[in-house]
Amino acid sequence: MPIPVSCQCGYQVDAPDQYAGQQVPCPQCQQPLSIPTPAPVPADAGLSGALEGLGIEAGSGGIPCPNCLDAEIPVGGIICVACGYNAETGMVLGDTGPKKSKAFGAATYTHRSYGNEQLNTAAQMMEKELIELRTEGGLPYWFWLFIFFNVISFGLGLAIFSLTWFSLSSETLQIAHLRGSGIEQLAREAEANPTKKDELYLLVSKAEISNTPSKPKKDPNSNSYSMTQTAKPGTYVYRLNEQNGFFQFQPLRGQVNMGPSGWVPSSSVVHVSRAQVDLIITGLDMNAPKELKPVTDKVTYAWYKGLGTYCTIEFYIGLIYYAICHVTIAVWAVKDETTQAILACALPGYNMVWAFMRRRYVGGLGFMAILAFTMILGSLIVDTFVPDLLPTVAGDSKK
Repeated sequence: MPIPVSCQCGYQVDAPDQYAGQQVPCPQCQQPLSIPTPAPVPADAGLSGALEGLGIEAGSGGIPCPNCLDAEIPVGGIICVACGYNAETGMVLGDTGPKKSKAFGAATYTHRSYGNEQLNTAAQMMEKELIELRTEGGLPYWFWLFIFFNVISFGLGLAIFSLTWFSLSSETLQIAHLRGSGIEQLAREAEANPTKKDELYLLVSKAEISNTPSKPKKDPNSNSYSMTQTAKPGTYVYRLNEQNGFFQFQPLRGQVNMGPSGWVPSSSVVHVSRAQVDLIITGLDMNAPKELKPVTDKVTYAWYKGLGTYCTIEFYIGLIYYAICHVTIAVWAVKDETTQAILACALPGYNMVWAFMRRRYVGGLGFMAILAFTMILGSLIVDTFVPDLLPTVAGDSKK
């Protein structure tokens, strides 16, 4: 490596390193010029220079203090001069017991001990990096699961809307209106005895009426049933008895084209709720506001039918989605401190709070809990805007 040399006459030259320690004549004034011997270069000078060139400050070779993280324990040493931490005993000078190993945040995620505080800290740091790497990347599974569940709810709701509208349009299905003076009769009986509202049923399909809780018997002298009549769909009835899968009814008086009383299969009868009875009675009042009257428009009826089905399915699927979320968070929570684990596993609301507190470790499970609550509460809120509907009965496509 050339050695820079300056003469008294002002001449400067870079002498080859083989002339180190010798005297040579100055090329300009011919006076003796002494070539100095360069100082020895430290062994790690090249590495330090390379690190400094990259903007990296070379350390002293010690290890970071796992207690204060602001100082280094020198090579061969065991005590941090900044905080007094003893690397062999795991204690700070003056403490009476060993320091509890803590991971990042407030939770201990690495339970294995390697018999050395530095190794334990390194293992916790490696686990923290692995956990954070798992939380990065593409969209998590719970996001796609949320979309899948909502597609199911929406698809089934749309299917019910379509089936109801096409059935009403083709008259294979009809909205059960109460026609005739029976509606006044029902209103009077319900006013005198409100429990009558709980006893009302509706014949929804054609069925042969028999005198006993069994199928009508054929007349042996003919090819037809003896003494049989057909129940008319849309007839409102009261329940008298039920046995052997057959339903004994008494028609509500005053209806148009009502048939006789008797026994029909229980599958051809449905119960009418109090809300639907109130709709029937409200429809009698000509001065009642439009929003309180029964929905009779086919498209509107089908729309509310589909929306109500969507809300019902969304609510129950939301419960399933939240159960998955709760179990997933509970699995993570058992790695946390005892108190936190118990609260996150036992309290449905707190597990969402815990998931946000530990979001660096558990990723977006807190958002998963929010989506689950959104499905449940959203379906309940939307369902409040779905009015009660009259029941439907089998129609006649030939009409």
